[in-house]
Amino acid sequence: MLHHILLLSTLTVLVSTAENSDCFLSRENGNSGCGEQGARSFYFHKNTRTCQPFFYQGCDGNGNRFPSKEACEGACRNATASGDLDYKVCASGAYPAGATSGQQVATTNCPHGYEVQEGQCCPTKEFSRYFFSKNYKNCMLFTFYGRDGNANNFATYNECKNFCM
Repeated sequence: MLHHILLLSTLTVLVSTAENSDCFLSRENGNSGCGEQGARSFYFHKNTRTCQPFFYQGCDGNGNRFPSKEACEGACRNATASGDLDYKVCASGAYPAGATSGQQVATTNCPHGYEVQEGQCCPTKEFSRYFFSKNYKNCMLFTFYGRDGNANNFATYNECKNFCM
């Protein structure tokens, strides 16, 4: 009986480690070549340690894809990457700057989009922004944390619509 409990405990640790490692894979949109319906999904953004929406095209992809924000948070909330230092989670639920690179970031030199909170560099308040989705041919809302963005990022729906449509 003790042998079975030990085996079950070991398997549980291995499964949770495998699930956590999926959280650090890059976002993979997949493709639409298999005839499956695409859908809004969520992926774990390793730099901000938050779950972000994206449009999954229906085929392929990887394990960093979840059907809901809650499922993503449940799987990745306590995920750790090799080289992580022991950080406190910021008030927003995100990890501070340097958490995924294994580097301690001095609070006197917080990166753009971060501010000092409780002795560490935490992401500033998130912003609701809009991007143009070529799949939906419309502008869609997303959460922007001030880093790792691109030009498909608009302050208002009308600004997005006027530029892209």
